[in-house]
Amino acid sequence: MDVASFDMRWEIVGPGWAKLTWVADNQVLEMTTSYTGHGLQSLLQAAADLRHGSSASLAWLSDEPHAHVFVFTGAAERVYAQILVVPDEYAEDPWAGAQRRWAGRVPVVALITAAARMAQTVLDQYGEAGYQRAWRDMPFPSRELAALQRERS
Repeated sequence: MDVASFDMRWEIVGPGWAKLTWVADNQVLEMTTSYTGHGLQSLLQAAADLRHGSSASLAWLSDEPHAHVFVFTGAAERVYAQILVVPDEYAEDPWAGAQRRWAGRVPVVALITAAARMAQTVLDQYGEAGYQRAWRDMPFPSRELAALQRERS
């Protein structure tokens, strides 16, 4: 499936917990994540990797014990994205029993733009200090956001 419109939203829903909303055309997926995997930073780094020409990248959102793993491959103008759910990220083989929740081809520019916009919205809402308080003392991923914003200029 080739995606025409794409967006992501990040909402802190409690101390150390957030909800990621993934919107691809008319499909909306919501997933919860905890601070332990520092998911926002992971998504921004994956977008930056793709922007810098990597043909594959990975982002990990911990949901203790579950996790959502974003696998991005074959990047050129579009990247094939898969969202997998691993049932127990702490297991000896965390991939055992993994199931695909979503798959499609997303324009790389749309992914980068959505990731940067998502993070900037969080920063505007909380500020760095507020984010750190809400995110169990984990710092806001300023470096990753700045790198994406420089790339888009």
